[in-house]
Amino acid sequence: MSNDALVQGELADEALIPRETASEALVLIGEDEPDNQVILQTVVEMLVGVRAEVAGDGLAVLASVQRERPRMILLDLMLPGLDGFQVARQLKGDPATRAIPIVAVSAMARPDDREAALAAGCDEFVRKPFELDDLEALIKKYLSNGATA
Repeated sequence: MSNDALVQGELADEALIPRETASEALVLIGEDEPDNQVILQTVVEMLVGVRAEVAGDGLAVLASVQRERPRMILLDLMLPGLDGFQVARQLKGDPATRAIPIVAVSAMARPDDREAALAAGCDEFVRKPFELDDLEALIKKYLSNGATA
């Protein structure tokens, strides 16, 4: 089966992502560690079947959002430059971008780290290392809601 078939067919149906928007949906990945970038991009593109763009620091995340509105953002909290907390606050404070779901994906493990991420505007918090199936299901949940900015 070709990658086009995966995006347009089975994965789009399985994820309940509208067929006409499956290949157009964009998930922005804010992550500075190259290994994590590859893992997250693979989950988004190969398992979920939508486009992914990677931004390696907080300013690049904000610039990417201005260029093209993603359907959701996977955001590391410990980014160089502007950290993920600052990025989430800025995006949620702007009426043009506040509806974009943000999932914090972080190695920060204290309970108050999760609370701080949610208080900054993140909609979910996923600890690294994560289960691929769990992250895939979470991404599909947000994409199937049709949330767009």
